[in-house]
Amino acid sequence: MKKKLFASFFVLLLTICIVFTFVACEEEYTPADHSNAITPKVVLFIGDGMGVNHTLNAELYTGEQAYFSSFATVTMMETNSLSGVTDSAAAATAMATGNKGYNEYIAIDKTTSANFVSITELAKRDRYGAGVVTSDEITGATPSGFSAHAKSRNNNAEILLSQESSPIDLLLGAGKYSSVYQDRFKKQGWTWATSMEGLSTQRNKFVASFTEVVPEDGNATTPTLTQLATYAIEYMEANYPTGYFLMIEGAKIDKASHKNDVETMIKNHVDFSNAIKAVDQKLSAQSEGYSLIVTADHETGGLQKAETKDQITNDLYTTKNHTDAKVKLYFKSTLATVPEILNADLIPNTDVFLLCKFLLSIQ
Repeated sequence: MKKKLFASFFVLLLTICIVFTFVACEEEYTPADHSNAITPKVVLFIGDGMGVNHTLNAELYTGEQAYFSSFATVTMMETNSLSGVTDSAAAATAMATGNKGYNEYIAIDKTTSANFVSITELAKRDRYGAGVVTSDEITGATPSGFSAHAKSRNNNAEILLSQESSPIDLLLGAGKYSSVYQDRFKKQGWTWATSMEGLSTQRNKFVASFTEVVPEDGNATTPTLTQLATYAIEYMEANYPTGYFLMIEGAKIDKASHKNDVETMIKNHVDFSNAIKAVDQKLSAQSEGYSLIVTADHETGGLQKAETKDQITNDLYTTKNHTDAKVKLYFKSTLATVPEILNADLIPNTDVFLLCKFLLSIQ
């Protein structure tokens, strides 16, 4: 009996020591000095499914250059996952955490079931602001890669459970979620909104699930991506003027391409471009140091390039699936020189994570 009591006491003492050591280490960690950050404000735009020809055809159809096409720095990026041709979950995992993963897994190592640490988590650790904005549902694969950890992109319950404990400040997108989920988020300190009128620039944690995010003619309950991006910048500037990270996804370029619907794809491409323009104009007017990264998680539809506007039809698509085509990465910054990581003609998608860390001076 004495041996059992001693063993139990020893286990209890060991547990207390481990917890104390962990807490002490947490307290000893010194967050980054934002004044030393390369560019303390980083906005990553992801055009889901946006291949090179999606942009070229959108420009030909509208007769206008996409806003980001004028960025001085452009390189190519490969997108494959450990499963081969990537899905959005593995692509988001690579860009958010710097780790190649398997399709369907959200920021998790399939082999060990360990969570990969994301750029949003690192940003919050260093006391930056952090937010995720999408035209998809908030549980979509790409926003989840930057706000959750889950073994399946299709398990909304698992994703929501992870998101409710996320340290990020903003999670904006679409979707209908029961009062049970909303109450869980509220207990974790979130303010849940279903209209733009429910959002403010007060320093609260906001999650918004709109009826739909539309490409044009937005309103309070069905806003455009441009409206959401504009609000997100205003929120961050009001609450984290010394530094923040934002991921903004144009999800419906991909969704339209899966349906081989070129007209809808172009409408969403235009909204995506407008969102980038709105963010750039706001930051250039009020911020001394910032960087914009524009890229895609993968190409969808095997879209061919049209030579004339009349040729832009649904027949340009060659598949309804993702492809392994390389995508472009566009970069604009207040930096005097281009980061060395972008000097290569072709980079892996995991370099997006490394680039964001570098720009924010995160160790």
